[in-house]
This record gives sequence, structure tokens and C-alpha cells, in this order.
Amino acid sequence: MMHRRSKKRVYKWLCWTFGPILGGGLILGYHDIDDVVMAQGIVEPGAKIYVDSPLSRVVDHVFVVPGDTVRAGDTVAQLYDGDLRSSVRTAEKDLKGAEANLAVVQARLALLREKPTPEELRIAESRLEQAKINLEARGQDLKRARHLYLGERLWSQEELERAQTSYELAQANLQVSIENFNLTKRGPSAAELDQASAEVRQAQATLERSRQDLLANREALALTTLEAPANGIVVRRDLHPGMLASQGGIVVIIAGLHRETVIDAWIGEASSWKVRTGNPVEILSNMFSDREDFVGQGRVSSAHGYAVNDGGARTFAIKIDSIQTPIPLRYGSTADLRVIVGRRSILKILLGIENQSAVEAGRGHETPAHQLSESAVEDGSSPEDKVVQTASDTTQPPPVQ
Repeated sequence: MMHRRSKKRVYKWLCWTFGPILGGGLILGYHDIDDVVMAQGIVEPGAKIYVDSPLSRVVDHVFVVPGDTVRAGDTVAQLYDGDLRSSVRTAEKDLKGAEANLAVVQARLALLREKPTPEELRIAESRLEQAKINLEARGQDLKRARHLYLGERLWSQEELERAQTSYELAQANLQVSIENFNLTKRGPSAAELDQASAEVRQAQATLERSRQDLLANREALALTTLEAPANGIVVRRDLHPGMLASQGGIVVIIAGLHRETVIDAWIGEASSWKVRTGNPVEILSNMFSDREDFVGQGRVSSAHGYAVNDGGARTFAIKIDSIQTPIPLRYGSTADLRVIVGRRSILKILLGIENQSAVEAGRGHETPAHQLSESAVEDGSSPEDKVVQTASDTTQPPPVQ
């Protein structure tokens, strides 16, 4: 009898001892909760616009400060441009000189092509007639000198020789007048036209070079004025007046309007395989002391497939689109993120056992970003919308064949 009672006590003790444990195990084993991967991130503009320096120059003035609203085309900074302004003025003077020189050589070519003109012909004819008359007069002088020298001996031999020389000069002058008349009547030679045409082409080339120099100097001068490429809000100013802006160096960063903020985040190597585009995210901004009362909502829009070394630990970059937050998050602020990658029982979480469905999903392929961009162009939607739609329509990526 006593033995039977002791047995019942043992069974009772075992039931009271292991019953709650087994019941708790069953509850933990069948009760699923959100499977979460923790990440840390920094709030960034959804459309980050960089205003960089196209030239290596000293910053002369910056017209904006963080928080200013700018419109496309507004001047945000000015680089030093004193030497470029001087170059533009010099190039303008060179251009005017080249234009004047071209006008001169073109007029010379046009004049050659018009030759002989009626005026030139009349002048050449007049000179030829004058040479003939002069030769006839010198011939009469020579005839009279010979008569006076040989017949009456009134002239000396020296005077006779002088008359002979004058006659010969008149003959030579007549020959020159005849050649000049023929040249004038013939007009310019082919060599003269070719030379004049070459001078015109050279003047045109000089003019074009002067124009290109002026255009290049004006373009360089225009590059010293940095303008906002789009509407937005200035979120950061990297350079100040007097600082050297290297070519391509960032001067101002603008957050584009009409785009929600994004969070650039990093996840640990051990859990990176579970995070995919489209996963919902709870945002715990460090702007609030009691963050649980100000939880925001987001979604994973992209995940980088290559790890970076951060202080000895390897992390993977992901981008979170902010969907809803209690108040707008400040750019540059930090946040802790809970990426919800699925649901798993409490017991599996405690024991570190993964769901087979999660393992199979982790073997799937992500849609390449360039395919998302191309399909977005075709149907008019944004790549981010494509990411969300792909994640919502497909619960599990196709397994690797």
C-alpha cells in the first residue's frame, strides 16, 4: 500500500515538474513571432544631388547654407574667375582683329576677280598714248639735233648724244606702257588669284580659331558659376570661401524635393543572407529618447552583394526607403533598424534553428538593378516601385537550378 502511494507521489511530482516545461516548450514551439535582423543606418536624402567643381579653383563665395531652399538654376557658389575674365576680353579683341583682316583679304580677292575695271583700262590706254606722243616728240628732237650738229654745226656732240638718250628712253617707256596695257587688259593671273584665295582661307582659319578660343574662354568662365541642377534643400556645404576646390570636388549637397528620405544601413555578415529587397523595416530613430513610441516604417529597396571591412567586422550595405515616420527624420541622423525577414517560432529563435523556407528563399536570385531600371522606363514607374512590387508579388525567389 505504501509502495503504491509513493509511486503516485512520484508521478505527481513528475507531472508538476515537467508538465509546465513541456507545455511551455509546446507554446514556444508553435507560437511564431517576427524574425528580425538588426541593422544600423544613417538618414540620407532620397534624391541626393551633388554640386561639384568642374575646375580646380579657389572658392570665391558660397551663397547658400544648409537648410536653404533652392530652385534649378539658382547660383549656389562662385569660383575665382579674374584671370578667365581677362582671357575673355583678350579673346574678344583677337576676334575683332581676325574679322578685320578677313575683310581686307576678301576685298583684295574680290578686286582681283573684277579686274580689269573700265577705269584701269582707260588709265592704261592714256599712259600708252602718252608714251607714243612722248616718243614722237623725242624723235623730232633727235632729228633736229642731228641736222643742227651735222649740217650747220650749231649743236655740240654732247647735245646730240643727250637727244639720242632721250629718244631711247621714250622708246623704253613706250614698251613699258604697251606691256602694262596688255597686263591690265589680261587681268589677274591664276597665281595671283590662288595666292589671294589662300590668304582668304588663312584669314578664315584664324577667325575660326579666334572664335573657338573665345568660346572656350567663355565656357570656362561660365563653369566658375555653380548652379543648382534641380529644386531642393541644401543639406551640406563642404567648402567655404578661400578653400581650394579640386576638379570634381563636392562643394554643396542638395536634397531633391518630392522624394522621401532613405537610410543607408549596414547589416552583419552572419544574417545578411536573409535580407532581401521588399522586407519591411521598423525604424528606431536615435533622435528620440523613447524610441519605441516613435517607430517608423520602411522597406528594403536594395541590398549590396559585396561586403566591406568595417573595423575588423564585415558588413553588407542595404538601402531602406522611409515609408512613414512620426516626424520627418533629420539628414545625417542615425537609426537602429529591425528588418523583418519572416516569422519563426520562439523556440527556433532561442535554439538558433532556421526555417527551411527561409533557407530556400535565401538561395534565390535578386532581380538585377539594371533590369529594374529598364522595366521601369518601359512602364513609366520608378525603380524603387519595381523593387517593392517584385518583393510583394513574389514570396520566394526561384531556386537555383
